[in-house]
Order: sequence, then structure tokens, then C-alpha cells
Amino acid sequence: MNSLPSGGVPASEKKNRHRGWIPLVWLLAALGCGWIVATTPVTADLTVFVPRADPVADLLLEQLRSGPTTRLILVGLAGDSEAARATASRRLAENLRDNKLFARVANGADALPETELQALFAHRYRLSPTVAPERFTAEGLRAALEQRLRELQSPLAVLQKRWLPGDPTGELLTLLRVWRGGVGEPAKRLGVWFSPDGARALLLAETRASGYDLAGQREAVAAIRAGFAAAGVGTGVTVTMSGPGVLATLAEDQISAEAELRSTLAMAAMVLILIGVYRSPRTVWAGALPMLAALLAGAAAVDLLFGKMYMITLAFSVTLLGETLDYPTYLFSHRRAGETVEETQRQLWPTLRLCAATTLLGCLAMITPDFPGLSQLGVFTIAGIAAAVATARWLLPALLPPDWAPPRPGEVGAWADWLLEPRPKLALAFGALGLLLLAALIIRAPPLWEDNIAALSPVPRQLLQLDQELRAALGAPEVGRLIVITAPDAETALRHGERVAAWLDARQAEGALDGYDGPMRYLPSQQTQWQRQAQLPAPETLAAHLATATMELPFKPGLFQPFLDAVAAARTAPPLRPEDLRGTLLGARVDALLLAGARGWTALLPLSGVRDARALIADLPQTADSQAYYLDLRAETSRLVADFRDTALLRFGWGAALIVAVVWIGLRSWRGVAAALLPVLLALVVVVAALLALGERLSLFHLVSLLLVLGIGVDYGLFFSRPGTDPAARRRTLHALLVCCGSALTVFALLSTSALPALHAIGLTVSLGVVASFAAALALARPLLTRMS
Repeated sequence: MNSLPSGGVPASEKKNRHRGWIPLVWLLAALGCGWIVATTPVTADLTVFVPRADPVADLLLEQLRSGPTTRLILVGLAGDSEAARATASRRLAENLRDNKLFARVANGADALPETELQALFAHRYRLSPTVAPERFTAEGLRAALEQRLRELQSPLAVLQKRWLPGDPTGELLTLLRVWRGGVGEPAKRLGVWFSPDGARALLLAETRASGYDLAGQREAVAAIRAGFAAAGVGTGVTVTMSGPGVLATLAEDQISAEAELRSTLAMAAMVLILIGVYRSPRTVWAGALPMLAALLAGAAAVDLLFGKMYMITLAFSVTLLGETLDYPTYLFSHRRAGETVEETQRQLWPTLRLCAATTLLGCLAMITPDFPGLSQLGVFTIAGIAAAVATARWLLPALLPPDWAPPRPGEVGAWADWLLEPRPKLALAFGALGLLLLAALIIRAPPLWEDNIAALSPVPRQLLQLDQELRAALGAPEVGRLIVITAPDAETALRHGERVAAWLDARQAEGALDGYDGPMRYLPSQQTQWQRQAQLPAPETLAAHLATATMELPFKPGLFQPFLDAVAAARTAPPLRPEDLRGTLLGARVDALLLAGARGWTALLPLSGVRDARALIADLPQTADSQAYYLDLRAETSRLVADFRDTALLRFGWGAALIVAVVWIGLRSWRGVAAALLPVLLALVVVVAALLALGERLSLFHLVSLLLVLGIGVDYGLFFSRPGTDPAARRRTLHALLVCCGSALTVFALLSTSALPALHAIGLTVSLGVVASFAAALALARPLLTRMS
């Protein structure tokens, strides 16, 4: 019976009134966090997981975000006859060239719009790499005119007739070959590019959107499909596409589909477990509130401190917050008759508080200014865990009726006493097993870490094979290798690029690579343009040489007056700069390879067919004002992954030390610390050994999953080693931990069946971890506590 104070109001009723403000405050906080989260931009930028003050890493990430090789979409047209494929190629190219999404569409056919042809023609004597004094001597002009006469009898006759009076030396043809070729030009059939075996007609589309802009890449892919739908009408031709943007959008689609499917199945499994175990729908919404609070508070804290949320942080943190589902489960299983919800929660609070504190302090070690991504992960988890445990501690008792208990509370049968009986010999066996596994790992020293980020790609292997085939057939630059030049200004970058290009020509002749591209191919430095202008002869000299060269050739007198005028004008024309080309296709090509940024200007030289990387790294030309780097994106990515992993391991080690400290502060007993932590340490050894035995190599996803296992395992150890609990309370604890372990195992076992490497790694690691942690805590925690005491 409730006692009546002097005011006549029962104490329990008065207490309930005082708790009435808790739901209101929680709701206002949730709405506030929800508003912050709704306005939080979520990006997939990887730069936050890269250490600061690493110039090569900055260059690498710049290329991953916006490098020219990431803008290329490789298109293959297969099926039907060769003529049908060639026709579809021409139609598709025509459909796409007017689309503003693309900076360039090439299929081997003469494709430049009239304005671009006019621009190249007007600037030919400054842009053409074949401009040299010997081309304007009488002998040089004679040879060029004879060549033009032969070409007039070829399929190029139309083009030659049009440009011949102003360009007898053929500088425009040289520029068109540079424009079409890039790194290397594929074989041609019926006037368009084909694969060497003729099975595919090939096109190359360069998007204006960077490869990092998935929305832009998705739009470009849709435009190509729409263009092909019109171009391939009435034929049996099929289209295939590849390239970084295409593969990235495909990966995003697969990840979204897998995540939605697994999340739905996991949510359904959780609901069934809660209702099946406790026979109360109330446990579903009461169990969801701490998780909801964790997600909102974590995301809001990250937005307030960082201004944006990174997708990878969100994915990892949601996994870590799986621990929050255990907090309400402890309450449900420990309810008993004659005790209010508040009283039950108050009894659990010291252990629950210690569980949360160990996770919070463990994550505190992740906050470092050198790794913003890792700091985001720590902030998200700290805020989320704090919100979840606060919700479980104060909101649930305020929302649930004081005497509420699930229809089927945490009662277990007599078998629980047998299961809970301390077995020191079994504990020793577990400990010996752990030591043996640890010794075996040290002796065998199997490959431990997976630093190749490509191994975690969700893209099917056959699509990666298609990408290699199309890239080889098109001679397209490889995504993985390029030379990057950083300089204070565009002119210095172009000059350095020309010096490197000359050096690469020598390496190409030696067979170290197949080809390269670069901005200096399309826009020479001003210094080079001045040199070319200086090599142009004076008008009277050129006129004399031309008169000699045309003797006895069938050209009308005065036909080449436009040529004489053009050379005279080019001698004094100002050199072209990047800004002079803006808004043109030529400018778009240059802009993709010559970039202005915070560190100055960057020139990119994508490489193709690299066979001897050491020869390219050694003696790479440098200058006093600019630097050139050979960048192997795959190798550098692996190095960054390894650096991040090492830093994360060091930070996690500090976190483990903080966990030991806080458990000691909470228990004031070294035997209690041993009973709480030794089981999970043994479980971690077992999990790592099991993963390696299954052929897994540990990636960052395994590492973060092990952190989650650590948090869950510490909770198991703390609850199993709670001092002073009677047998009935221990049975309820066993019930709670069985439910927690069962639900976690169900959810993460679902993830482990995913075809996506990341989800599979997380699911497998945590599934093994919760089983090992539960078994180790059950076998070791109580014996360690009683034996040491």
C-alpha cells in the first residue's frame, strides 16, 4: 500500500508526477536532434579518414574525387553485324555530343563541332607539336604539298580540300590526331573504333561531372542508355558500360539494396524475438527508444561539431550502436513481481552505468585532430551510447506503468542453475585454449591484414573483367597510375609537364609504358608557343620558299595566300592561356588535366600500359619551382589503409587501457576487473583465430567489428560477475544475456550471409564474437570472481 504524506497524496503518485517532465524533455530533445539531423549533409568523402600533412595522400584523394580518369565512361557495342555495330556507334555518338553532361564523346569518327574545328585551325601554329623551321623551308613545303596531293586522292580528300589553302603543312590534321588519340588510338573498322577482335564497337565518353559525383555519373549513365535506346533501334546490338563512375553507381545500388534487405530482415527478427520471448508488443517500442535516441543524438553531435556527416562514419557507428539494444533487454528480463520498474532499473544501474562508461571511455581514445573521420566515429558513438543509456535509465521507467512486467518475464528453469554453476576446470580449459590459439597465431604468423581496398569492392568480378577489356581495347588511361605535377601557376605546371613528357617519350621508346596523356598535349606552355612563333619564317621568306615549293605542282597561283596570311598573323599573336579556352571542348579537355586548387596548380599525366614502374619512379624530372610525383592509386590506397589501421589500433589500445581503468574505478577490485575483462580478451583471441582459420584477412571492417565485440563482451563479463546477487537474480541475468546474445547473433548472422564484403566481414566477426564472449563470460567470470576471492 502506498504511504500517505501529510498532503494526502500517495508517494508513488507524487513521484510519477515528478517523472512526467522526462518524456517531454526527451521528446523535445529528439525533435531538436531530428531537426539538426534533417539538415545535416551526408557525404561519402574519404578525406576525413586520411592523416593530415600527407601531400601524397592529398593528391591521391584529389584524384579519387575529380581525376580525369575517373570521368571516363567506356562503352562497348556488341551483337548483330559489324556494319550494324558501326552504325549504332555513329548514332550514339551523335546523340551524346550535343549533351551538356559530356565534355567529350569519341568513337574514332571525325567528331569535332564546326566551332571547335575553327578554333583549332585558328591556333594551329601555336598548338601543333609538329611546327618546326624545316617544315617551312622550300624542301619542307614541297614534301608537305606532295603529301597533300596524295591525300586528295584518299578518303580524306574532302577535309583536305577545305583546309588546304590555309594549311598546306597539315597542322590541323596533326591537332586532330592529338585530339582523337589521347593516350592511344584503338583500331578502326568502318570509320569507328573497334576492339582488336572486332566483336565490339567502342566509344569513350568523358563526363563533366567528376567520378566522385555519383549523382552526375548516374545521370550520365542514364543519358547513354537513353541515347543507345534511340541509336540501336531495329538492330540486335547491345550496350555495355564500364569506368569508375559506372562501377561506383553500381556499387552504391548494390549496397543500398543489400542494406535495405538485411535491415528489414534484422528488424523483423528483432521484433519476433522480443515478442516471442516476452509476449508483449510493448517491449518492441520500449526497446526501440534507446536505439532511436542513440541515432539522433549521435548524428546531431557530429553535425554540431563537424558540420557534416560522412557516410562511412554513419555506417560504422550504426553497427557500434547495436549495443544499445541490450540496455532495455536487461530491464525486461530483470522485472519481478512486487518491484516497480524504477526499482528494477535502480538495481541494474551500477552495472549498466559501468557498461556504458567502458564504451564511452573506449571511444574517447578515438578522438584525435589528426584523423577527423576516426574522431567522428568516436563522437557519434559517445553521444549515441550516452543518449541510449539515459533513455533506458530514466525514460523507460517514466513511460512504463510502475508495476509493468512482461507477461513472460525473465524466468528460466532449473537448467539455468546447472548452467550457472561455477566450473573452474572448464574455465582453465578455456584459458588454455586461448593461450594455445594465441601461440599458434604467433608461430604460424598467417597473413593478418587486408590492405587492398579493391578486395572489399562489391562490384562483381565479371564487371571488373569487362572494365579491363574495354580499357585495354580503347587504350584508355589506367585508373591506377599517373604522374602528378604541382606548381605555383599554370605556366610552370605546363613547362614541367613538357619536360616530363619528353622524358616519358624516352621511357615509352624503352618499353616501360604504352602511352600517356597530359594538358601540355593540348595546350603547350607559353614558352613553347613563343618558341614555335619564333620558328615561323618572315612573310617574304615564306613566300619565296612557297614559290619554290609549288613549282611544277598542279596548284593555282595565289591558292596559298591564306597560308601566308595565317603564318604572318601567328608570328605576333599572343600565346594562348587556359582561360582563353574556357567554354570550348578544348578548354574542357585542358581543365580536366590542369587544375587550380588550394596548393596552386596541378597537372595530371595519366599513364597507360605501365610495365616498369621503377623506371618511371627513378629520375622523374624535377624543377626548383614544381614537383612531380608518380602516383600508383592502388599502392597509395593500400598504404593509407594500413596507416589508418595502425593509428586505429594504437587508439583502440589506449581505449582498452581506459576501459581497464574505469572498470577498476567502478568495482574497486582487481578480481572484479579480471572477472569482467579476461573473458572478453579470450573471446577476441578466439574470434581472430577463427577468422584466420576461415581464410579471412582482417580489414578495417573487422577491426571496428572487434571493437563492438569488446563492448558487448565487457557487458557480458560485468553482468555475469555482478557481486552479491542471489540465485534468482543470476537466473534473470542469464535470461537477459541469452536474449541479448540471441538477438545479436540473429541480426549479425543475417549480415554475414551478405555478398558484400563489408557487410559479410561485420556480420561474421560480430556473430563469432557474441558467441565467444557469452561462452567465455559464462565459464570464466564467476569462477574468476569466487576463486580469486
